[in-house]
Amino acid sequence: MPESEISVKIDAEVLRCRICLDSLKPPVFKCEAGHVLCSVCMEKLREVGCALRLGIFCDLCCKNTSYSRCVEVEQFLDAIKVPCSNETYGCNEFIIYHQKEKHESKCTHAPCYCPENDCAFKGATCCLLDHLGTVHGWSPTNFSYNKSLKISIARDHRFTLLVGEDQSMFLLTNTLTDIGNALTMVCVRPHESEPSYSCNISAASGKAEGRLLFLKDPLVSSSSLLGGSQLGRFFLVVPLELADSSSGELTLHIRIDRLAP
Repeated sequence: MPESEISVKIDAEVLRCRICLDSLKPPVFKCEAGHVLCSVCMEKLREVGCALRLGIFCDLCCKNTSYSRCVEVEQFLDAIKVPCSNETYGCNEFIIYHQKEKHESKCTHAPCYCPENDCAFKGATCCLLDHLGTVHGWSPTNFSYNKSLKISIARDHRFTLLVGEDQSMFLLTNTLTDIGNALTMVCVRPHESEPSYSCNISAASGKAEGRLLFLKDPLVSSSSLLGGSQLGRFFLVVPLELADSSSGELTLHIRIDRLAP
């Protein structure tokens, strides 16, 4: 550890606003008695004081006061660094205390979950990919973006894992219904971030000439699969008669495109 740094433990309560109890972040204010509060609460007290004609008052002092910036606490907050909660899953970042929530909302090491029933695994996407292969025997299908991929799946085969050129994972979920198979695509990643891909899925059958079903999902949603795989907003229903009569398989053509940044 560098000589300019020390390792300490701090009671988190002292780093919270005395009124709303949210984590403090600059700008921070204090009353004349030294009660520290966040800028949001200070502004609310100012508005309430004006509305009730009480002037500027402190909710903790219960009397009129004045507020000033608490530079000392702001410097203290900026100096505190804490480990990411996803340290277990491979994140080695130390983040300024009041930026922790923002970092973790986008941390690429946040866990994804196994979609198999009764499986409690959670881990980074690369670990999930390995888990699905070694524990559940899944065989991922590699594909190239902007090119059509032809696959055949059994009507009762629930999940098909696709892996793109950039190692992004996609899960094709096949749900049996009374009228056929409902197919939906999701990008497996830790956060429900802005969509980066579009997807086309088509199904046809040789015995039903002229029958072609087509789905275009302009914005493939992303999911960590927490709570399992859900039927997306866009899905394709393939009627029972389009399945191959001898093998019972569905023949699909899938194309996933990357959206321009």
